[in-house]
This record gives sequence, structure tokens and C-alpha cells, in this order.
Amino acid sequence: MSAAGLTTPGRPSPAGRRRRGTTGAELARWGFLLALGLFFLLPQLAMARFAFQNIPVATLTLGTLTDSWSLRRLGEALTEPGLWEAAQVSVTLAVLAIVLNLALLLPLAVLAEIRAPRLRPVLTGVTLLPWVIPPIALVVGVAATFRTIAPWFLSSTLSLVPFYALWAMPFTYRALDAGLRAINARTLVEAAQSLGASMPTVLLRVIVPNMSASIVAASGLTAATVLGEFAFASLLLKETLPTYLVVYQRQAPQAGMALALALLLLTTLALGAVVQLLRRRGLGVTTTGI
Repeated sequence: MSAAGLTTPGRPSPAGRRRRGTTGAELARWGFLLALGLFFLLPQLAMARFAFQNIPVATLTLGTLTDSWSLRRLGEALTEPGLWEAAQVSVTLAVLAIVLNLALLLPLAVLAEIRAPRLRPVLTGVTLLPWVIPPIALVVGVAATFRTIAPWFLSSTLSLVPFYALWAMPFTYRALDAGLRAINARTLVEAAQSLGASMPTVLLRVIVPNMSASIVAASGLTAATVLGEFAFASLLLKETLPTYLVVYQRQAPQAGMALALALLLLTTLALGAVVQLLRRRGLGVTTTGI
């Protein structure tokens, strides 16, 4: 018998220790995911019970936990005309913010990928700057500047578009950068230019069609950011969907909570659809980016 096949009596083999270590790591990982899921799920269940169950907490028992559930409060919230006006404003702002972000960042991301790869860390840092500056400081500084130069800018609801575009820049740039690296953009551009295509033609007819999944991902993340952003609209005294929800919940707490849960569910489903689209196109989603 070879020495490699001998093990000391009473001691587990290296393979057994590795299996035990792997099992322990898996249990710790699943335990962490379970705790994280409960941390997010329990408040949502409490919100759902408050919004959709017509039983006071003082009289709630295990026997009545599934009784008197109704979607009546949600129906009341959906009949409010102010909801659809605020939703229309938020959707318009989201579309404009997506267009502005793509117009600014897509050419820069392509330039950094093809001509100047050293600019990529610089662009990454610049796009993170809006998250370094607090929203209140950003709004106060811009408002103080434009109040005397262009007061019409702050009086318009469209003044929120640049703020939303800035706030969504980290998501947009990372999605576009990941898409460019996934399609090997430099090779595509060199092949198209060797056939006589100009740079605008390469961008519109070669790069953009191959980056459809990344553009959809960037657009979805920007829309989710805009539809859930409250600070900028509140500081500039504009009525968007988040600010409307805050005011409406003060007037009708149950209906407002039901509406908030419905919007949360729709946003989650939309982001899930974006993730599935990315996976179908061969782009994975990790904790460090797309």
C-alpha cells in the first residue's frame, strides 16, 4: 500500500475536511440569504396586511389572519385623478432622462472603449460624483445659480431632467461599458471602418444594434431610479409620483400603502424582466456590476 493511501486513525482525510468546509460555507450562505430575505419580506408583509386587511391589529389572531382581505383600497387609489397626472409627469421625466443619459454617455463610452481605454477609470469616477454630493447640496447650489440667470428653468417641471440624468449616471455608464466589452466593440468598429463606414454610421448601425440588451438595461435602471426618486422633486417643489404618494398616504393611509406596494411590485417585475433579457443576451449580473 502506498503512503498516499494511508490516513492517521481518528483524523478525517483531506477530502472529508474539504467536504465539511464546503457544507459549512453553503449553510452559512443560505442562512445569510434567508436572514436577508426575511429582513426585506417581513416589512412588506406588514404593509400588505395594513393595506389590504380590514381587521385592526388589536383584534388580529391566528384564526383571523386570512380573513377580510380586499383590494378595495387599491381600487380607490387607482380612481384618483391626481395619481395619473403625477404618473404621466414621472414617465415623461424618465423618458427624457433616459434620452439625455444615452446621448451623453454612449458616445463617451464608445470613445473610451475604442480610442482611449485609459479614460475608462476617469469616466467611472466622474459618473460616481453625483452620488458623492448630497441631493440637497446639489439642488441648493444649482437653484442659487439659475434663480438669477434663468428663473424659467426652475419653474418648469423639466428642470428635474438634468438632476435625474446625473443621479442615474452610475447605472447607465456601467451597463453601457459592460455591453461594449461583451460585444468586443473595438473589433466591430475596425471591421466596419475597413469597409468604408463613417463613425456615425458605425455608432448607429453597428454598435447600437449589438448593444440593445445593455441599452435596455440602462434604460430600465434609469426609469426605476426616476420613478422612485423623492428628494429632488420635493426640494424643487414639483409634483411627481413619489411626492404624490407621500401626500396621498397622509390623506388615505391604507389606500396609499396599497398603491405603494403595487408600484413596488411593478418595479420589481420590470427589473426582473431586464435581468432576464441580459441573461438571454449573455450578460450576467454580479455584485460589482453588469
